[in-house]
Amino acid sequence: MNQSTLIWGVILILGLPILSVILGEAIEYLQRQGNPLARFLSNIRGLIFPPLAILLVMRHLLGLPDSNLWAQVVETALWAATIYTAISLLNGVFTTGKRKIYWQIHVPNLLFQFARALVILGIAAYVLAQIWKVNLSSVFAALGIGSLVMALALQDTLSNLVSGFLLIFESPLKVGDWVKINAHEGEVIEINWRAVRIKTIDRDIVIIPNGVLGKDIICNYTMLDPLHADRLYINFWREDSPDRIQKVIQNAAIGIKGILSDPPPDIRIQSFEGYETKYEVMYYVDNYKELESIRGEFLTRIHYATRRDRINIAVPTRREFKFDKEPDMGNPQVQIMESLLSLSYFNILDRVTLEQLAQSATIQTYGVDEQIVKVGEFDAAFYIIIAGDVRLSVTDINHQEQEVVRLGGGDFFGEMLLLQSEPSVVSVTVIDELKAIAIAPDAIFDVVQRNPRFALEMNQFIDSRKKAALQAKGTHSQEPKSYSSSLSHLKSSN
Repeated sequence: MNQSTLIWGVILILGLPILSVILGEAIEYLQRQGNPLARFLSNIRGLIFPPLAILLVMRHLLGLPDSNLWAQVVETALWAATIYTAISLLNGVFTTGKRKIYWQIHVPNLLFQFARALVILGIAAYVLAQIWKVNLSSVFAALGIGSLVMALALQDTLSNLVSGFLLIFESPLKVGDWVKINAHEGEVIEINWRAVRIKTIDRDIVIIPNGVLGKDIICNYTMLDPLHADRLYINFWREDSPDRIQKVIQNAAIGIKGILSDPPPDIRIQSFEGYETKYEVMYYVDNYKELESIRGEFLTRIHYATRRDRINIAVPTRREFKFDKEPDMGNPQVQIMESLLSLSYFNILDRVTLEQLAQSATIQTYGVDEQIVKVGEFDAAFYIIIAGDVRLSVTDINHQEQEVVRLGGGDFFGEMLLLQSEPSVVSVTVIDELKAIAIAPDAIFDVVQRNPRFALEMNQFIDSRKKAALQAKGTHSQEPKSYSSSLSHLKSSN
């Protein structure tokens, strides 16, 4: 036995098993980490090592020549395993979707498929030329004429393929972009060698061939800058003050998730049309996919805000009513008075006082998710719920929103305005369309000054709500500040 045979025998007996064990440990570690390269190492050990060991035995221990049929078959199997393993390496290093590991490289799907095809064709050409001794030049020459015929038959397919590569290098869009192509608008979900697929807002899939895409105009809403300006056009009657309208719409935009505060919404007069004034409302979003829902919520907020502020949206319709007798349209103050009389905590007040409160109150309506009161800000009015529900909430020590309590018909909030130097301890958000009585601060404060028993009852409500807020925050071990002293001057004034 010569020295070369001995060395190869040691490599086969000791080297490959030791390397296989090392790879097994590495594979187990990478699998626990969720690393995509675990599959690559597993293919090396399970697919490449067996034919490699057999080929080394044939060549270096048995001395079989390269022209031996069985040696050629085994070497072909080895290179076939190499193709599969190389593709698994590409699958681990490159990705066409979301990265599983931070170091993965994101590439377009068309380029990824091209790289895989290049690996397969390159190794297949080597196997044919070097192992099976096929003259590839004659094969290519024979395919020349056939390729011309195929090119003519597949010119549309080749056009799509070439256009696909041009799209990759120019990169006018990528997966996740929101685009408009012709009349089709949607999110790009796939780019391949033949076509681009987009999902519309109606969740329909539109397939656009690359050849068509290369000749068309592409409007990319999210490329380079994710900000997008949306415009609404609303007509109001001309007797309503423009400054007031602009302020109401500006306030309606505040707090809507998705509408950016920087740059701020811009409201301006567009034109005058008869008795109407047309306004353009421009606002910015950074998530185009949610534009429809953001626009719908904004219009809902404008509807409720304009109703509360007695601003009239001009509607180009005509309605005619006929009555057999003069209709009783109702008096809001009468409805307010009836509501106040039905509330137990107002029983200690005389009718004259309640009538004064009713004269200074209005009925206001709020839509779902509107935030009427924000923690840390001063209450704008004393609210009594006629219909609907609200949620009182605080932010806990972990910066998570926690619900304090839910209020419904007959309940009230905004009591912190009685302590003129104290902001609200809770946020109040509508969870079901709200209809509420809003009593002006001066009116309710005057009632408290003149009615010590009512002041004491309000003080108890304030203390109770403060304790509930502290408990929701996670600081219930602390005793809340007593407001008895804060209202004592109101009682002593009598």
